[in-house]
Amino acid sequence: MERMILEAEIRSPLTRGELNELRREGRVPAVLYGRGKETRSLMVDGRLLRRVLAAGGTNVLIDLEIGGDADSARETVMLKEIQRHLWQPDHLLHVDFIRISMEDEIEVEVPLNFVGEAVGTIEGGIIQILLREVSVRCLPVNIPELLEIDLSSLEIGDSVSVGSLTLPEGVTLLTEPEEPLAQVLAPEEEEEEEEEEELLEGEEDEEAAPEGEQETPPEGEEAGE
Repeated sequence: MERMILEAEIRSPLTRGELNELRREGRVPAVLYGRGKETRSLMVDGRLLRRVLAAGGTNVLIDLEIGGDADSARETVMLKEIQRHLWQPDHLLHVDFIRISMEDEIEVEVPLNFVGEAVGTIEGGIIQILLREVSVRCLPVNIPELLEIDLSSLEIGDSVSVGSLTLPEGVTLLTEPEEPLAQVLAPEEEEEEEEEEELLEGEEDEEAAPEGEQETPPEGEEAGE
């Protein structure tokens, strides 16, 4: 996996207002921790961080160049957590970096890429995606950017499971192999649900219908005579 370089600065303790001001200036508060070393408060350029994410995704390897004090250094890290604005996902609020060793295996979530048009969908079936990522263990240098699954052979009623994934050398699967990734549902299931709903609506309409009006007695006769 490609390694990216990102500059960071030491951040002194700040109030919430001061942190919000940093964000308005395009900078992102961050923390760095892990491997038994001290936790450090940092700030990074939001534009450069988004560029790193666009190039390598959330599993990107980062050489973090930390400046701003006498302990300036470069640390190899990965992104552990990203906080985004609720309505503006591209607006990053905070990030956690975790130190890693290139010699030690780590556990990561790898995204899945579904390709091909399932045969069953041509016949009216409905494709249902059940998992979007799987857990693996490997050395940082061996982390796959994504894992590809070909759906083209799936017919109605077929499914594909985690165990069918082809993993690169040195990558160990942690998600249970029996876990389904995707399946093709029969269109009849949806039609049966619609028919049941229509039947229930018809029964409710019958129960709610008013009683028939009494016949109007012939002219000149009193009701009940």
